[in-house]
Amino acid sequence: MRVLFICTANSCRSQMAEAWAHKLFPADWTVLSGGLLTYPISDNTRGAMAEVGLDMAGQKTKTFDQFDLDSFDLVVTLSNEASRYLPRLADPERHLRRPVSDPMSATGSTEEIQTAFRRGRDLIKMIVQDILTDSSDI
Repeated sequence: MRVLFICTANSCRSQMAEAWAHKLFPADWTVLSGGLLTYPISDNTRGAMAEVGLDMAGQKTKTFDQFDLDSFDLVVTLSNEASRYLPRLADPERHLRRPVSDPMSATGSTEEIQTAFRRGRDLIKMIVQDILTDSSDI
């Protein structure tokens, strides 16, 4: 199984999904992430994942156009922007839209921002778990 997670900047949501998938998916699955554009993975993203024991060392930002989208069994967009600008797949049924509010846009106190990253992290974990559960249908 080959799964690609895409969000807007590949600095938070899709990187979280890639980290969760490496932990939760079978070892023989290929998991990658990309963005419409790239920014460095944020310290808040790395911190939120470290809180649950996931080290993102080795993960790098990439744009989705580096990949042959039709070579993936599943392409999961985690932002409305990514869904809107993703080229049409040969088999549109392989495109899952699972938009998640962007923790990178959180404002407020340090605790409020950390809470937004934790909420995103936990929601993305549920999305990854659902993909695994539903994989027999793909």
